[in-house]
Amino acid sequence: MNLLPLSDRALNFLALAEANNNNANSCDLVILEGHYGMQRLFDCVDKIASLHPIMQSRIVRKGLKYFWEYDETLYPEKLQLDWTDRFVDLKQWHIALRQYAIDNPVDPYVGSPVQFVCIRFKQYSALLFLSSHTASDARSGYILFEQLHSLLLNQPISCIDNSFCEEHMLFDKVGTKALFHAGVRLAVDLFRTKKRIAIADSECWCVDYHDFGLDATKALKTWSKRHQVSVNVALNYVLNKALNNGQKYTVLETISLRGIAKKDLAASYNNLIMPFGSEIGGESCWIKAYQARLQELKLEGYKVHQAEQKIQSYSINLVPKSALKLLVESYKRLFLNGNVILSNLGKLEFNLSYIGSFKIIDVYNFSVPLPPAGLALVASTYQGRLRISYAHRGEVELSITPSIEREIAALNT
Repeated sequence: MNLLPLSDRALNFLALAEANNNNANSCDLVILEGHYGMQRLFDCVDKIASLHPIMQSRIVRKGLKYFWEYDETLYPEKLQLDWTDRFVDLKQWHIALRQYAIDNPVDPYVGSPVQFVCIRFKQYSALLFLSSHTASDARSGYILFEQLHSLLLNQPISCIDNSFCEEHMLFDKVGTKALFHAGVRLAVDLFRTKKRIAIADSECWCVDYHDFGLDATKALKTWSKRHQVSVNVALNYVLNKALNNGQKYTVLETISLRGIAKKDLAASYNNLIMPFGSEIGGESCWIKAYQARLQELKLEGYKVHQAEQKIQSYSINLVPKSALKLLVESYKRLFLNGNVILSNLGKLEFNLSYIGSFKIIDVYNFSVPLPPAGLALVASTYQGRLRISYAHRGEVELSITPSIEREIAALNT
């Protein structure tokens, strides 16, 4: 029996999923012009899964720990759907694709943390990799599409996946100093007044999407170069102006851990992102302070956030599945005090124009909101165009999109 303890990051996403109606899906989606035979696609998905042990594992609880349990006979669930007669146009079909990611949460306790779905509409095919955030990160789905592309063209793919390893084999051990600083930070957060923007919360949520185009990307790059900051800082500046008129609030962001691993994780499928909190807006000098913190985070600062997750993972491992929702709600009240913005920003590292022999019409990445976020934004670029998807509870998207467009247009005037 092959058991691997869940990483501290995966444990946090596991608990968040339980508090979010069992749903913490990440949906990586490509739309193709053309149709593949289902058996050929399914065979390719099984081949890919055989190279990524996490995709052939389920979560089990033994003693006082959650584990990945590897099973070589376990493969991702695969579905074929035909929606040609259900919708009039591509827009309606696209809305339904986004809703599918919300309505069909992946349950990593039952089977593989990944599902593959092919949904046809007229001459188009949507290929979806639905992944539990417990296992995936912002890059994982695109690794699967790249490997699917190679297999469909009978090309070799990478067989190196180091993600199914004990944490100490992948990352440096969390030290006493980092644990001390993490404990102090959590204690301060416990008593600090939380600043947040007001988002009408509800039990219902949806995913909306907007393509801001090439000019938006160029405007962000021009502004970031002029102010000598990263494009991520520029984008968060725009979001701050659009969402809260420049006032201070808390934003949750993510950082990839692939670059700080002791082993090559370029072709690995696993949860390799770490969330961290930032204070956005307020004082006139906040941009420089924010940029400096991001730079420090990449050097040594991430260790304290790793330690925070280590501390949280102790309590998560002690709690059975039925009580994880209550635990997350307690964290929310004690440390986060309501809604925050989950901002997952970065450039999309995906350069394919075809999957096999069929042309890609577009590529998307959607995520469902994770508590306590009332709004989750996933921003990326594809072929130079800035696109943002909004997973949200409450009616927020219609007011956000024109506000962001106005702030981007005013960036360099």
